Amino acid sequence: MKILLYNPNTSESITKTLFDTAKLVVSEGTTLIPMTAEKGFPYISTKPEALITGTTVLETIAKYNSEYDAIIIAAFGDPGLIAARDLFNIPIIGLGEAAMLSACLFGKKFSIISFTNAMSSWYEESVEILGLQSRYAGFRAIEGVVLAIDQIQSLQKDALISSAQKAIEFDGGDVIIFAGAPLSGFKKIVQSEINVPIIDCAEAAVKQAELAIAMNSKVHESKKLPPKISTGVEKELADYLSHKS
Repeated sequence: MKILLYNPNTSESITKTLFDTAKLVVSEGTTLIPMTAEKGFPYISTKPEALITGTTVLETIAKYNSEYDAIIIAAFGDPGLIAARDLFNIPIIGLGEAAMLSACLFGKKFSIISFTNAMSSWYEESVEILGLQSRYAGFRAIEGVVLAIDQIQSLQKDALISSAQKAIEFDGGDVIIFAGAPLSGFKKIVQSEINVPIIDCAEAAVKQAELAIAMNSKVHESKKLPPKISTGVEKELADYLSHKS
């Protein structure tokens, strides 16, 4: 099976972090291909940025979906995920959704730990979309402004651990999700210092992509949206919208 690990931000270093983490858990016979967005933001930290990025995600999937058995949208807010599933008939996996669903296997309530408070309402909305409010212990983030996103793991290690420990002690979280592509692989660094299971988003997404492929979970043609002609939309995406592809 062949899986595209698509980083919808423009940071090559974050793509490398994602890939270096995800490749360690791929099954024999799985080929994982990393890709970085050609346009957009160095990292996605607000809902407006996610909405803008969602269009780029759809354009990219339209171009490349025929080459892959599944595609991972490797950003925790899952930009474009719902729309992509309406358009394309291969499994589309979101980093955030995969992490939250996986967390439910390991405890009663999961806590989301982030590097910025700007994400809180966006992530809580994702919890609601998945219907997981009863399994959600809450959100915590480190304080201050993130200046070097690709160094967040080393520069903010203690602050992230402290946020996780507070989530366990005060919020009732018995599973921790370190949210966001820049925190891929952080689980290995801190697991010995946190006494509950930790979910790595990249690991969860890869394993769910493999599962979806194995279960042959393609979208039935009857679920496709009705055809519509568009103006100014990238050709490959326009062809999908009009059912030319």
